[in-house]
Amino acid sequence: MTTTSRYSRPRLTLAGGLLCIAALCGCSQAKGLAVQGNMNVIYLETAATDVLVAQQIGVQSKPVCTVNGSADYSCTGTATGGAPIDVTVPETAGDPIMVITVGGATVFTGSVLDVIEANSQASP
Repeated sequence: MTTTSRYSRPRLTLAGGLLCIAALCGCSQAKGLAVQGNMNVIYLETAATDVLVAQQIGVQSKPVCTVNGSADYSCTGTATGGAPIDVTVPETAGDPIMVITVGGATVFTGSVLDVIEANSQASP
């Protein structure tokens, strides 16, 4: 008789990967978007959302990011009222800089890593 576990190997692998991401988030190991593979999309989405919240921009649908084979990152979302939110990272070498526009107006240009680090610090 064979038994089946509620937890399959892929689920355990995914859970382990997510634990590693949580441990690394905000640390120096997060540097270099192109080096980190698909987990960079998570960092970029988080940083973009943090900026929008800090600037009190209402979000109808949060920016969802993608990366293509040549490490070009882009994200799209929708602000309250229907204005499009666009996030781009023109270059990933060194400290990646993201540009966030809402309805065509630039609302932020700055370091992805600085935003992640600033928002990962514990508040007293």
